[in-house]
Amino acid sequence: MRQKGILSLSYKTNKLCSCGKLVLAGEVCECKKKAQNPEATTFYKSTRWKKTRKIIINRDGAHCQRCLIKYNIITTSSLEVHHLKPRSIYDGTKGFPDLRYEETNLITLCKSCNTSLGTKGVLDFEWSPPVEMPYVL
Repeated sequence: MRQKGILSLSYKTNKLCSCGKLVLAGEVCECKKKAQNPEATTFYKSTRWKKTRKIIINRDGAHCQRCLIKYNIITTSSLEVHHLKPRSIYDGTKGFPDLRYEETNLITLCKSCNTSLGTKGVLDFEWSPPVEMPYVL
């Protein structure tokens, strides 16, 4: 309850987005605006993507491949599946929607590494998808 004659001030502070950019108080970062497109929402909520994501995380041993290979650290929290070649048009580059479920185009990364790599289309470490051995009795 406000008392008569007393001014109540509330300050909103700027914040740092997960992409590393400073965002003014009350505004949304550009990277979040891009992520809010309906096509992306539909894609990431699809049953096919959820199944593919689980397959890739299991294939990669449920740890970030960049942290393991580049820094020799095992990171198992905040795992995401990264598209080596971007699945959609981003920053004026042509996307590769036909590769969005292709296992050789996907790699497990932690949130930090995924954000660092962005949509460059190249990795900053040597990696190749594991070769699946046929099951033989």
